[in-house]
Amino acid sequence: MGDFIEELKNRNVIRVAIAYLAAAWLLIQFVETLFPVFGLSDALIRLVVIVLAIGFPLVLILSWLYELTPEGLVSDADVERSGTSIAPRGKGLDRAIIVTLALAIAYFALDKFVLEPARDSVREREIEERARSEALIDSFGNRSVAVLPFVNLSNDPGYEYFSDGISEELLNLLSQIPNLRVISRSSSFSFKDKDYDIPTVARQLNVAHILEGSVRKAGNQVRITAQLIDARSDTNLWSESYDRDLEDIFKIQDEISAAVVSVFESHLSLNVAEVPRTVASTSVEAHEAYLRGRFLDGQRTPSSVDGAISEFEKAIELDPEFALAYAGLASTLLLGYANVDQTEAETRAETLVERAMALDPTLAESQAAAGSLAWNQGDRKNALSHFEQAIRINPNYAEVYAWMAMILQYDLGRYEEAFAAAEIAVKLDPLSIPAISNFVWSLMLRNRFAEADRELEKLVAIAPGLHAWIRATRNSVGGNWASLALGNLDSLMIDPENTSRRMQLALYFALIGLEAEALAVQEPVQSTTMAILGKNADAVPIAEEYFAADPESSSAGIFLGITYAGAGDYARARPILEELWAERHENFEVPPSSDFVAALVAIRRHAGIDYDLDVLLSPVRENVRRMREAGMTTVTWLESADYDSGLADYLAGDRDRGLELIARAANDGFFIFPDEAYLKELYDDPGFAPIIESQRVRQIRERKRFLGIVCNSSPYTGLWEPEELTCEQFAAEGEY
Repeated sequence: MGDFIEELKNRNVIRVAIAYLAAAWLLIQFVETLFPVFGLSDALIRLVVIVLAIGFPLVLILSWLYELTPEGLVSDADVERSGTSIAPRGKGLDRAIIVTLALAIAYFALDKFVLEPARDSVREREIEERARSEALIDSFGNRSVAVLPFVNLSNDPGYEYFSDGISEELLNLLSQIPNLRVISRSSSFSFKDKDYDIPTVARQLNVAHILEGSVRKAGNQVRITAQLIDARSDTNLWSESYDRDLEDIFKIQDEISAAVVSVFESHLSLNVAEVPRTVASTSVEAHEAYLRGRFLDGQRTPSSVDGAISEFEKAIELDPEFALAYAGLASTLLLGYANVDQTEAETRAETLVERAMALDPTLAESQAAAGSLAWNQGDRKNALSHFEQAIRINPNYAEVYAWMAMILQYDLGRYEEAFAAAEIAVKLDPLSIPAISNFVWSLMLRNRFAEADRELEKLVAIAPGLHAWIRATRNSVGGNWASLALGNLDSLMIDPENTSRRMQLALYFALIGLEAEALAVQEPVQSTTMAILGKNADAVPIAEEYFAADPESSSAGIFLGITYAGAGDYARARPILEELWAERHENFEVPPSSDFVAALVAIRRHAGIDYDLDVLLSPVRENVRRMREAGMTTVTWLESADYDSGLADYLAGDRDRGLELIARAANDGFFIFPDEAYLKELYDDPGFAPIIESQRVRQIRERKRFLGIVCNSSPYTGLWEPEELTCEQFAAEGEY
């Protein structure tokens, strides 16, 4: 065997084999890359591989029998095998092998690190696009539908309320079917009066089916045409036209919904025990007034909402037993858009909700109105109970999911449940501005920024001002405070009349140490702005005025008590905070802030009161635990689980651990208010000095970044400008 191998080497068979395999591999790679570009089939690629495979043994045989010499191809037997004759032939093959292997390695590196990632990216986009078009992203899969606004074909454009109303009522009927995801009105109706194709709509709403149609109303006659479309193939699954007297309108709605359900049952294996029935007035006139009310209510302007109230009242007058009208009127009054005093609106809504619930508590709308009323009255748990009942009746009630998410997140501290509700809301209403913004915020708090960015991009076209504001918050994470002020100005450039943005702008100016700008941009100034600036005595009268406007509000009471404590007025702070604690310490509906607890600790220590510190700190620690379990790890300038936990540890006597966590929060961008009397012990601690100094350095850095933009060719000229001496003052101090 050894002699045979030596002979193979001597005849260069092994060299030829290596060279052939390397060249064949390289050729196959080029063929696989280039043939598809020119539209050549996979069969031709397979043919090349087969030919190369057949050629391999033939080449080995030829290399055994023949040698390539300067005189050409000659029989091995005729070649003189001397040292001088063999070496050149071997060296030539070696050079060929080296060149081929170098090309193979270069191609391998190009394919692995350049071409393959590009192919993977294309494949991922194709897979995602295919998944979207087939509606496979959502857990409901094929069992999803959007009801687009039916087209008004009547001669009178004033009948548009009627065609919209028919669409909405069909949507509400289908929404009650278990295991069928029905897109909410606000997203479906965003395509009203727009030129669209069905696959595009389906992709944007992430649904497999579209129900669309038209309504033609003339006198007492109506023709309704409806069709159910498979969005993936853009083909009709069902279509029908109905010519009826208006007295039969409820029957038509039942017929259409029953037909659609029947199609879903046969195509999607939906098991629907009973098709939902229309619950409406027996009066056609009352029903039309209700539809007009819903139409106007959806426009969300003061004048349209006033018109909606009038129409709902007319519906109730025409049919005093019309539960939907009572619920609709109550919900509209509670929105806050109407030109009605809010206290008066709440009083009226209470009577209306009682009537709606008495007439038909099985209506999701009745339960939702009752929940809204309880929420307005501060009874969060009762509100949540009504909202949950509304969801049981109508599992696709997107707006209620959004309300539940807000109560669970901001009022009850049930963060995991809040996130789940926010996620469902945006699935059911993928183009809803409130649902998107709430979900984006929830994602950001969980450090899921890539997902948040994808959702946030939806707002670019439908709410650019809000997009700019949320983008600013997203960019500020990590202590980039100047981004908050710049983003708020960007938002105001789009929506200059937005008063809430000006209020926030004052906070952000204070945050980066621009006192003159903070006090000038807002009227009246918020007490929080004064506290950020370290002017707690000036914050007191502002907090008192806020409390006087709503003395029954617990949040206003907490705010006033903490403001008193921050100014060192423990005598006035104590009765407020002690009363609130006594009411809630057994079961805090709203998790108390660490500042609330720190203020109460300072008050009791100052008064020499004997108390159980662990009892005071337990709700703060419990809230931190729930935040961390929910994955809420992102630190904003105003929110940090590390700060809350660190302050609790510090107050409990664990100084080192407390300072460590507080320092970590500050390093991550949390802002520590600079002059709160109830935190004097912390401020006086030598270990706190480097923390507050690092915050001061950050503030200077962010102020410098902001002024570098607005003091040099500012993009905000005409909207806002720095105060007269600001740029000169900070330029003299070398800050920009």
